[in-house]
Amino acid sequence: MAPLQPAQLQPIIGMLQQGQVAQAEQMLRQLTAMHPGHPDVLHLLAMAAKQKGDAENAERYFKESLKAEPSQPAVHANYANLLSGLNGREQDAVASYRKAVELEPNFATGWYNLALMLSEVGSLADALDAAKRHEKLTQGNATNAELFYLIHDRAGDKAAALNALEVGLKREPQNLRLWTLKANHHRGEADFDLAAEAYDRARAGGLRDADTYQNLAEAYYELKQLDKAIAVLNEAVSAIPGSGELHYIRAKFLWEAQTGEDHLAALKAAIPQQPNNIGLWGAYFDLLSHQGRYEDIMKGLSEAYRFNIRAPRMSLAEAVTLSSLGQMEEATAVFERLLAHDPRHASPKLAFAEHLMKAGDAERAEGLCAEVLVDDPGNQKAWTFRGTAWQLLGDERADWLFDFDRMVNPIDVQAPDGYASRDAFFIEVRKELEALHRMQSHPLDQSLRGGTQTNGFLFRLKNPVLKALQMQIRLAVESVVATFPDEPDHPFWGRRSRGIDFSGAWSVWLRSQGYHTNHFHSQGWLSSALYIALPEEVRSGTGTDGHIQFGVPTAEMGLNLPPRRIVKPEVGKLVLFPSYMWHGTIPFSSDEPRMTVAFDVVPTS
Repeated sequence: MAPLQPAQLQPIIGMLQQGQVAQAEQMLRQLTAMHPGHPDVLHLLAMAAKQKGDAENAERYFKESLKAEPSQPAVHANYANLLSGLNGREQDAVASYRKAVELEPNFATGWYNLALMLSEVGSLADALDAAKRHEKLTQGNATNAELFYLIHDRAGDKAAALNALEVGLKREPQNLRLWTLKANHHRGEADFDLAAEAYDRARAGGLRDADTYQNLAEAYYELKQLDKAIAVLNEAVSAIPGSGELHYIRAKFLWEAQTGEDHLAALKAAIPQQPNNIGLWGAYFDLLSHQGRYEDIMKGLSEAYRFNIRAPRMSLAEAVTLSSLGQMEEATAVFERLLAHDPRHASPKLAFAEHLMKAGDAERAEGLCAEVLVDDPGNQKAWTFRGTAWQLLGDERADWLFDFDRMVNPIDVQAPDGYASRDAFFIEVRKELEALHRMQSHPLDQSLRGGTQTNGFLFRLKNPVLKALQMQIRLAVESVVATFPDEPDHPFWGRRSRGIDFSGAWSVWLRSQGYHTNHFHSQGWLSSALYIALPEEVRSGTGTDGHIQFGVPTAEMGLNLPPRRIVKPEVGKLVLFPSYMWHGTIPFSSDEPRMTVAFDVVPTS
């Protein structure tokens, strides 16, 4: 039998590069029959399996290839690439990268990946040594500057990380990737003036991607230059008119800024130019949905269907809209088709469950939630809806999931050292937060009504008062979490760990008649409301105006379940509760604002 020729592998390599995995595997099986145990064939079988997400067989083929021929730097490197993406296999990846560069000392990409992997496992000195080897091989190009930046950034040495970028930019002042990294670095450090300058340099150099536009607009927003932010977003949708994401961001921004301009005008103008662009239609329907404009969604869907657009996203929009309009049988029919098309997709399944509860079929809704939780046991939305279905069915498991007495925890946040009193501290916090509320209306896609919300992660800002607030909040949260029971099989109690981290933080300013619609948080573990300032009517009132309530589903579901617990706000009081628990604010009347800080917490190991 003739030996295997490299030319025989080239078509297969091309197929894998083009994502034609099935065709590549068919040819590889034929080669396996003719050349059993050939290391190159086994290597490509491993790459095909990896591309399919079949890590088990990919690893098996990598090992067989290396057993047949141990001296293959590329195979060791590709095996390391696989291992680097598997939980708990980081050290194995390091070992494979080391073997690759040991076999081929001039393997620049191997040194690069080894340096990154070493920094990930915390071996900073070794990572820097590997990066220096890469620098020598590449004569210190921009990729190497980025490598040094990533290593120092992972090590928490922000000054060294920034210096690496500066060195790279001196060598290649027109490198847009390095300008973007520099901008991202400054943005992460809340140095928005420097971030704006770097993003603008990248944009001036020709970078016209969605992230650059969005981040530049955000930097201008944080610098209180709203006109510049709007100008950037206008340029963005003009430069990339097919980006549904950019149109969505621009429309939201204009809505909150209340410029007087139709926030949907640019999007409505873009759709006829690209009528088959599902992203544009999806952004349009999402924005209309946030305003409750369901009749307009149905008109839009009718127009979209004229272009034979039948994507699942469009069908889901139709099903949800029909349900919102009270056309229950029609909505059910569309949901059934979606479920038959993709029986394991969580999003339409949970939307169907919500619809079924509105339609009076809590039993089937509960079953759909249970199916989602089999594949994704931590799905917060599934737990919320399942618990609601249990309530409707009179199932005692609802009280196990929603234990309003034990799970809703009010606690006083103490003032840090240096303040005469808690009142003095929270007066100072209020002053700092007031300057951050720059918009005129609520975000379209959030729960608050009649007020404004700050932008981004609140505690990223270089503000000593807010940093002190974060520390005091952390102390309060940790003291509450320490009291949690040991119930490892519970979806809330069972997530407790040795540490916590903030996954989001923001401030809300509510005006008279302002409130939060009843909602839950799909991404957190513990959610919160910390009261910074309260109207006299709420502080001294005998009713429940301005109070936070728990256990009431969103009004759109029409379930009429009463609140299970109501907590009166007090300045400096923090209320903690499971993120999956329904909660909302009762409206109030006053000339004074109701100001809060809210955040989500997730457990860490």
